[in-house]
Amino acid sequence: MVHKRKVAVVVDSSSCLPRELLDKWDIYVVPHELIIQDRSFRDGIDINPAEFYQHYLNKDHEIPTTSSPKPVSFLEVFKSAFAVADGVVCIVLSANFSSTCQSAIIATRMAEKDMPGCRINVIDSGAAAGAEGLIALEAAKVAQCGAGLEEVVARIEELIPHVNLLALLDTLYYLRRSGRVPRMAAWAGAILGIRPLTELKLGEARVLDKPRSHAKGVERLVGVMKDRVQQRPAHVNVMHAHAADSAMKLYHRVETEFNCREIFISEFTPVMGAHLGPGLLGLAFYADE
Repeated sequence: MVHKRKVAVVVDSSSCLPRELLDKWDIYVVPHELIIQDRSFRDGIDINPAEFYQHYLNKDHEIPTTSSPKPVSFLEVFKSAFAVADGVVCIVLSANFSSTCQSAIIATRMAEKDMPGCRINVIDSGAAAGAEGLIALEAAKVAQCGAGLEEVVARIEELIPHVNLLALLDTLYYLRRSGRVPRMAAWAGAILGIRPLTELKLGEARVLDKPRSHAKGVERLVGVMKDRVQQRPAHVNVMHAHAADSAMKLYHRVETEFNCREIFISEFTPVMGAHLGPGLLGLAFYADE
């Protein structure tokens, strides 16, 4: 007889967690879909970031489009998770930016018909990328300590308001191509050399600053984190989109200047990169209270 744990953690691929952390903490991933020249790819499975950024994300190609996971994709992963756990907590991309949460909720209803008595909690992270990843990691750690479903959900809901996501965009070109910023704004940003520093928190995105160089943007990025974390122990995810060298420099700087309880680097998946383009650098973090 297989001994089941109490809770399994499921996320969508926009969480951008490195494979080694997914494996270490037994986190299940439901992939988004990327469509390139009428071909469909499962995010992080059929196409990896290096291949995508090098061969498909350039100004000569038709812009890739993306699609949220279908309910059946969530259902398949839920069934796999229930093979090893009594309950599932599913942490997803902010509902303000995607229909992913709705797909997961529909899949939950499907699972309840196929597996009567199954217990699934779908939680809108209000976040994306590295912030969603940090929330999922904490959920998995609590679950591996033997916590029940209610305890894991309570910890996630407690943590969500405290997780920060800051991103320094290298270009507005891809946001403009995807229709998320006006053409004139993207043109003006390119002319002025603006690299917007944006924040995503509790489902709301806003521009914090508009530095006119990469170096100034990094200084502002680190400065905002210092203001919010201060001397408290921090959990940090250094994010990048095809900017590994810059990410490594930022990693070493943060590791030196902050009291990091944990710190790691994650690369944007193809689906995330399709909207934001290469060169992005960011920090997702929260401090212990």
